[in-house]
Amino acid sequence: MEQIAMYLRLSKEDDFVADESNSITNQRKFIRSFIKKDKELKKMNVIEFADDGYSGKNMERPDLQNMLELIKRQQISCVIIKDFSRFSRDHIVQGKYIEQIFPFMGVRFISINDNYDSQDHIGGIGEIDISFKALLYDFYSEDLSEKVKASLKSIRSNGNYIAVYAPYGYVKSAEDKHQLVVDDVASKVVKRIFKEYKSGASMYKIARNLNDDRIVPPGVYIAETEGNEKMLARYKKRKPLWNVLAIGRILDNEQYTGTLVYNRYKSKEVGARSCVALPEEEWRKIENCHQAIISKKEFQKVKELRELNYQKFTDGKRHARHCLVGKMRCGDCGHTLVHTYSGRPKYYCIKKFLDQSSGDCRNSILDADIEEVVLTMLQQHADVLVDSREIVDLQRKKNEERLRIAEKHLEDMEHSLVLLQQDLRASYEAYKMEVTDKDTYLEQKKIYEQMMEKMQENIEKQKVAVRQISDMDVPEAAGFEMLDGSMKLTKLNKEMAEVFVDEIVVYDEGRIEIKWKFGDKSNRLVNIEDVEGMIR
Repeated sequence: MEQIAMYLRLSKEDDFVADESNSITNQRKFIRSFIKKDKELKKMNVIEFADDGYSGKNMERPDLQNMLELIKRQQISCVIIKDFSRFSRDHIVQGKYIEQIFPFMGVRFISINDNYDSQDHIGGIGEIDISFKALLYDFYSEDLSEKVKASLKSIRSNGNYIAVYAPYGYVKSAEDKHQLVVDDVASKVVKRIFKEYKSGASMYKIARNLNDDRIVPPGVYIAETEGNEKMLARYKKRKPLWNVLAIGRILDNEQYTGTLVYNRYKSKEVGARSCVALPEEEWRKIENCHQAIISKKEFQKVKELRELNYQKFTDGKRHARHCLVGKMRCGDCGHTLVHTYSGRPKYYCIKKFLDQSSGDCRNSILDADIEEVVLTMLQQHADVLVDSREIVDLQRKKNEERLRIAEKHLEDMEHSLVLLQQDLRASYEAYKMEVTDKDTYLEQKKIYEQMMEKMQENIEKQKVAVRQISDMDVPEAAGFEMLDGSMKLTKLNKEMAEVFVDEIVVYDEGRIEIKWKFGDKSNRLVNIEDVEGMIR
């Protein structure tokens, strides 16, 4: 018997908009009612696939992937959805499946609310109808995102706390999960940190004192109190310690004064998980939302003291992040090495400062030394393993491919803008012919103009990206130059480190192990003196 895949999806955004028709239950009833009314479909076996809480901008949804796997095995002959947005809100991905993949696999595709049935579209799908509908959904995703932000803003503006975990020092109230109450144990640690800093102790000293007293750091404490086994298992792999970063976060957290602070970050784009920090003047604050652990006067005093200490320590200068930060590890304890620009810039193991009970761990290396070692060893690999000209050609080909893709995106966006302009004219003509009334036309006009404005903004951004890729000097950008047909590495930069270096382990007596990304056979332990001999 042939099988129908009934696909349902509900995202967190749908919850905030509160459209009951989009609930999983109502989607299910709606689709089953449609199937029962169709003589052909009601004879088929129905399999349900549902993803609850997943964005339509992301195709990596568990049940969607299960459905696609059955389609690959030719066990599904028809897919039914409530509307196109349930399947995908990315019009490019959506078009690829509807216009190419499903027809090739012989799968019938039905979108009930869009009056679309691939069985009725012999010879392909109408480009304007599908492209326009998909663009509407793509635009709607951004509009929906703004609605979600507005909903969250409204909740927070009433003094409600909505993050997954309470800040260290607090727990969520058992009566109201949107309210914070003081944690008797952790709050004492917070008070101690502020008190010691005010008395003149450095953040290093405070962190070491807490580690000496066997007080678990915030991440471990929250995982234990919440019973999060997954987090605890991750922490067990490497013993977490209090460090300067953890102390700084607590000293900077104004929520300890009873003030709710939000709007500190925003998403880079719709559907993105990563965020960017907003300047403090854009933060939102509501005072007296919960019990204070630290008085406002004490918090302000510590803030002023931190600014003063920062000026003394850095002389007001800010340094760029070193290219190997995050890749340097201690060969004895396994902790990530800390980088400092004070004195002679270097990497060092901070564990000896943070946990004196663990023994003496003094592994460190100067920036100049590690940069010289990595460049020298990488130059050797480049000379032995590959033809230098091939590397340049490969980099240029990659850049050409990036340029080709960027130009294709620009072409697709410009084509979409033309389609929108055509549809706007068609809407106006329908109004003039009295097919639609004035109110309908004005509403359509407003939507089209909003979409065209957004599309034009994206086109201008894409043009800038195309120019930047086109003007890029490949050897210079990659950190090397060509001399007599050979590649000469000139500097170690972030791009080079990301491409070639996996991890660098620093041991005592100047021994270093570089783990390259181009094969385990290339990894070996070296001494700084040996490398310096190669250079001389």
